[in-house]
Formats: sequence, structure tokens, C-alpha cells
Amino acid sequence: MDFTSIKCPVCDRVFSDGDDIVVCPKCGAPYHRECYESKGKCIFPDLHKSKTSWKDYNAEKNAESVSAETDDGLIPCLRCGHRNPKDCIVCERCGNFLPPPESRKMPDYFGQNFEDEPTYNGDDSGRIPPDFFRGGAVNFGQIRDFSIGVKKDDDFDGVTGEELMAFVKANEMYYGPVFSNMKKKKTMRFNFATFFFFDVWYFFRKQYLKGILACLLTIFPIILNFVCARYFTGDLWSQAQQEIGSSDYVNYLSYLNWIRNNCDFLHGMMMLLPYIVNILVIAAKVVFSFKANKGYYGFCLDRIRKVKKENEDLPHDELIGILHKRGGVNSGIAFSVFACELIIASAVMMF
Repeated sequence: MDFTSIKCPVCDRVFSDGDDIVVCPKCGAPYHRECYESKGKCIFPDLHKSKTSWKDYNAEKNAESVSAETDDGLIPCLRCGHRNPKDCIVCERCGNFLPPPESRKMPDYFGQNFEDEPTYNGDDSGRIPPDFFRGGAVNFGQIRDFSIGVKKDDDFDGVTGEELMAFVKANEMYYGPVFSNMKKKKTMRFNFATFFFFDVWYFFRKQYLKGILACLLTIFPIILNFVCARYFTGDLWSQAQQEIGSSDYVNYLSYLNWIRNNCDFLHGMMMLLPYIVNILVIAAKVVFSFKANKGYYGFCLDRIRKVKKENEDLPHDELIGILHKRGGVNSGIAFSVFACELIIASAVMMF
């Protein structure tokens, strides 16, 4: 059963994917396992006595608050109150799922009649027996067709929202609002995955040319540090450490003064060059991270247009299937690149 957007009656938190859910077999009320154990029994004994299912009770209780469209045709979100266009699937502000169009009055989150569930010998205390029904993980697949803020027919520079999300395929809950805001407000958002994983992220998102350039930018400081330490500055750093390390107060200026007084220009630059390059690489990662989403957006549009041009006569469903295959992610090559970089870094450290 699907408990998406349903709140636990004890803690008032919405059930999410992977939650350990238990359901009262008498009335059908769902709980987080820890919440039920804190109470020790179902908190709706009156429903047991009246033989009313929690589904019917909850539908009647929330009939007014769950009313679908307002007079202006907008759908209010039950979580944050934001008024969404009637063709939205999820709230544009908070991502909470909206009632499906065919049942705006009260979404059928359960899909079955709880009166058919087994009872337990007329015990109205609410205690759930050892063989209680245990709910599984919430399945978003049947409800979440598209990402937050993206509708099927939205136009993204000649590409529909459906085509764009089909190509993105993975983590569309992040890229949906990012692309929508980028289209409407022309704003850029910092991509933390790009900053922390850099070249791995580009390979993961199948942007192989940018991935190769980012990989070179990642490996270059490692190789440079090895070459400088091996052939130019290894003995100098050891000498500096011995002379400066015995001082009472040491900071980076101490090393700069030592380099200025004890090294010629070439060896001094070789000592400082790896640190300068590392700072420049970090700065480059920050810039790339701010531009990553915009670059990925352009990459998606280019690939989608190419696929559409090559398959002009295909039915819509088959075209979406091709976009699914061409888009998405490549976790295999991303993991391989990450492993190779670890091997190179370890090999350099061993020498």
C-alpha cells in the first residue's frame, strides 16, 4: 500500500520512502513503528468499537481541507498552502504530492478496503497482535511522473518538460526546479556534486568531453606536486622543516621568509608552485560548480534535439524510450574514473 503524503497520527510527520510502517489490522491506521511502540496500542479505539476504518474517518475529517481546486482553479498544497496550477502533480514550493486530478476530493492513497483486513478476536483495546500487518516502503513510481515545477507541456527552448525529464532520468527531483528557475528567472544555482566530485560528476552525467578536461585539471596538481618534490624541492622542504620547526611561532610567513632568504628564484618557485596551482584549481571548481547546471541544461537540450531530429517519424512513446536510454547517468565509467584517480594518487605518494 502507498502511504505517500499521509501523516503519522502520533508524530504528525509525513511518511517517506523507506519508513518502517505498521498498520492497525482493525481500523487500518498507519504508524511509524517507533511511534506505535511509544504508545503501545492503536490510538483509535473508538473506531474499533464502531467498526469504522481509519480511511473513512480520515476522509471525513479532512474533506474540507483537502478540497481540490479553489475558485480560481488553483490546487492548494496540504503541507505549505501554496496554490499550484491545476495540471501540477507536486507542489511547486515544497514538493508535496498533490491529489491526482481524477480524485481531487480525497486521494485514494490506500487502494483497498480496510474492512477486509483480518481482525483479532474483537479486542477493542487497540493492541496489535504479534502477527500484525506490516506496511512496505512507499512507492513513488505510480504518482511521480515528473519533477517539481515541471509539467509535460512546458517549453524549454523547443523541448518539452516530458522530454527533458525523460533525458535527465536520475535525480529529476533536483534538476526539475533548477531548470524551471533557470528558464523563468535566469538564475544559477551552486552544484555541490560538481564541487566535491568534479570530473566524476561530469562522467556520471555523460558529459565526457568536459569530464576529460576536468580529469586533467584534477590530476595535474598531483603530478606537479610529485615532480617538484622529487626533482627540485624535496631536500629544501626537509631543510626548511628542520630549521623552522624548532621555532616557537611558525606560520606560512615563516616559510615564505625562509624561501626568500635561502633559495634562488627557480627553486623558490618550484616550492610554491604546487600550492599556487591547488588554489587556482579550487577557484576553478567554484566557477565550474556555479555553471554546472547551466552547462548540463544546454547539454540536455542539444542531445534531445539531436535525438528528435534523427527520429522524426517515431511515435511519442518510442521517442521517450530512446531519450531514457540516451540520457540518464553512467555510474560505471564514473566509478572507474574515481578508482583510477585513487590509484594514481596512491602511486604518487608511494614514490
